[in-house]
Amino acid sequence: MMLNQEINLKKLDLNHVYNLQDPQLYYQLITQYKYDLPERAKSYFMKVINAYRDYESVYSLKILDIGCSYGINAALLKFDKSMTELYQYYTNPLRLQQAELSRRNLDHTWFHESNVDEGLQFIGLDSAEQAVNYAVESQLIQSGIPTNLEKLPLLKEDYANHLQDINLLISTGCIGYITEVTFDKILTPVRNLSQLWGAVFILKMFDISEIKKTLGKYNLILVETDVTVKQRKFSSLEEKKSIIDLIEQQGLNAEAEKESDNLFAQLFLIFPLHLTSKQSIKKLLCDLKNSSKDVIC
Repeated sequence: MMLNQEINLKKLDLNHVYNLQDPQLYYQLITQYKYDLPERAKSYFMKVINAYRDYESVYSLKILDIGCSYGINAALLKFDKSMTELYQYYTNPLRLQQAELSRRNLDHTWFHESNVDEGLQFIGLDSAEQAVNYAVESQLIQSGIPTNLEKLPLLKEDYANHLQDINLLISTGCIGYITEVTFDKILTPVRNLSQLWGAVFILKMFDISEIKKTLGKYNLILVETDVTVKQRKFSSLEEKKSIIDLIEQQGLNAEAEKESDNLFAQLFLIFPLHLTSKQSIKKLLCDLKNSSKDVIC
């Protein structure tokens, strides 16, 4: 079976815009390829957040965004922005005329004039140091871990400051770039594993068997849902053919990819093992299923 690292070599390479001091070029490029997975994921994440709040009787959640980039998920979930609004804002000529420090101040003001959910605190994990720093400096996220945990250890100060009391893991498309190695390092310092949930969108061609095993070490389970959403358009016919081949090598159905020009990602939830039989979890899975009927079009 092909390793996930090898699979990534067959995908569109956007590394040149992932780690810049300003997100402008990133938003220009992802709009070109109609990358709107965070927008499509937003309503599903909010269902999970609301279900967690109801089940645990809490309002404030500490969320670890795995592959946070420039803080997109925080912008959508905490500040209630849309991908269209983000693109229009970051590529506005008036913003681009400003010096870097002035842009940061403008960005902070623009976001914090929004309808802010003060109960959501975001921690960002990403190997792109400048992107994480931007998200922190603009206060989209409260703190960041700009580290490639596939290759480097998790520093001691990050244990205490960031991960011990997280409530929810989220990710939009980063799983596959990161493997069970990163999950193991994330979960080791967590003290409240019996209250940890997750919602992660995973591209269909990736093998997640080792991630499932690692979650099992911590008495967590990865639960497949019926939610499948578009990630972005294929960059070429060659990429489309390669991705379809990889999906079928996993023994999965690639009809959606064959019939469209898009990659698709599937939503998986993470729960403590003891919660899987709870009625609240069954209701959440049912709600997600019912709300996903018109997603693929």
